[in-house]
Amino acid sequence: MKEDADCKNAASRQDALLEVIDIMQRHRLSLQDIANAMADPALVKAEKSSGILSRLFAYMGGIFVFVGLVVYVGMRWDDLGSAGRIIITLGPGFCAFIMALFFTSDIRLERAATPLFLVAVFLEPAGIMVMLREYSRGGDPAHGLLFMNLVMALQQGFAFLARNRTVLALTALIFFFSSMGIALDLLWVNPHLIAIIMGCSMTCTGWGLGRSQHRSIAFLFYFVGSVLYLSSSYDWVRSTIVEVIFPGLACATIFISTLARSRTLLLVGTLSLIGYLGDFMGRHFAHNLNAPLFLVLMGFMLIVVGLLAVKINNRFIRQT
Repeated sequence: MKEDADCKNAASRQDALLEVIDIMQRHRLSLQDIANAMADPALVKAEKSSGILSRLFAYMGGIFVFVGLVVYVGMRWDDLGSAGRIIITLGPGFCAFIMALFFTSDIRLERAATPLFLVAVFLEPAGIMVMLREYSRGGDPAHGLLFMNLVMALQQGFAFLARNRTVLALTALIFFFSSMGIALDLLWVNPHLIAIIMGCSMTCTGWGLGRSQHRSIAFLFYFVGSVLYLSSSYDWVRSTIVEVIFPGLACATIFISTLARSRTLLLVGTLSLIGYLGDFMGRHFAHNLNAPLFLVLMGFMLIVVGLLAVKINNRFIRQT
């Protein structure tokens, strides 16, 4: 046990050291800068407080400006022509994207890049859909959605390869999985199978992100992916002869959480197993005279599952 704890501690320290080195390289910090900051913690705390306050007011001001522009455009929407509607939606989004790319190369403006990337992600898809609506000649709207998601996935993906920022990885993957879902639906794939394929793909993506410098967004893909394939699987096999597959799938999710060291997968898998047991008891023993005994049994089973989840988290997931 002591050797395992020492190994985990060493791995955690190594991960932290790599992250510190990455931050120093991206922000061009020297060892002298870090030494000066540690020598005067009061000054660093004051600068941090003032920086947080200034960013808060800047974000609030930006939100008010953005909302004001949206309201104005909505009021004048009918007076704009086709070209005007496209320019007023797609133009600002593309400009925000270009500015964000430029800001990532300047240390003084780097903090403004992420909000601009997010603004571009909201405006550019709207501009593309407006363009398709104004100049298309009918057809299936799903084709337009697929086109928009593919264009945005390519743009965000190439930007991620160029800048290696977490926000770009998140947006590129969101548009990619949206494209996958629409494409599978257009191919008349079973909706349950679509959800299972996308859920498993998202979970695998979370596994890869968890072992990279973009691990901060891994939990999101773990959560959405596991919820997708578990909920769709249960809806598919419920009240059928193969219903027994679902508790095995929930247990497999709990096992995978120990390998991925993910509390998110552990939580989703545990809740799925508890929910299945409760639903099974309710469907088969709700009107039985022995129902109270089964409720007591269900309570003990919940306690056991909860204790196992806590033990798995302490033994295999939590860092020492």
